[in-house]
Amino acid sequence: MRMNYALFISVLAIGAAVLICGCMGLPGDGDRNQTNETPVGENLTVGEVLARDGNFSVFVRALDAAGLGGTLAGPGPYTVFAPTDEAFSRIPETAMAELIDDPKGILAETLLYHMAPGRYTAAGIAANDTVPTVQGSPIAVDAAGESVTVNGARIVRRDIPAANGVIHAIDAVMIPPDVILLPADETVANVTENETAVNVTENVTG
Repeated sequence: MRMNYALFISVLAIGAAVLICGCMGLPGDGDRNQTNETPVGENLTVGEVLARDGNFSVFVRALDAAGLGGTLAGPGPYTVFAPTDEAFSRIPETAMAELIDDPKGILAETLLYHMAPGRYTAAGIAANDTVPTVQGSPIAVDAAGESVTVNGARIVRRDIPAANGVIHAIDAVMIPPDVILLPADETVANVTENETAVNVTENVTG
């Protein structure tokens, strides 16, 4: 009887110890769990959300090349129509080369054309015929049912939150109306040769 009583006391003592440890936890456990959680988008700037997403790497590099990375870190708010990496892959090589060769010019103009001042949700965009841009030229909106397009680019992910704005992923790169890029089958060399030939012809016939 004494042995059973002693065993019972021992079990109670072990159970109490386990319960206390379970309630108190190990020092730092709570902090470590919070650190491992995915950051909430509302606490990050538009630029940070784009960089961490993983689907906008070309757009982020283009912003840096054009010197616009810091713009999306400002107070805003901004609405950004962010082309996915797949969208950039559809641009003809000649057009992409032109953009890259003029980062502070036509590349910057093109990127600013993807930014709207203010915070526009997808529903707010759909309620308008056009949306203004930081670049200056408005973009046309076409909404049919659940589908919303801006200048023909379809919004494939909508209302991605950020601390200083909102992001909408689009499936095409929008080119401002005042930016003229070479057709896919043309090169700068071909255009130069053609212009030279025209000039020579005009001089001879004139």
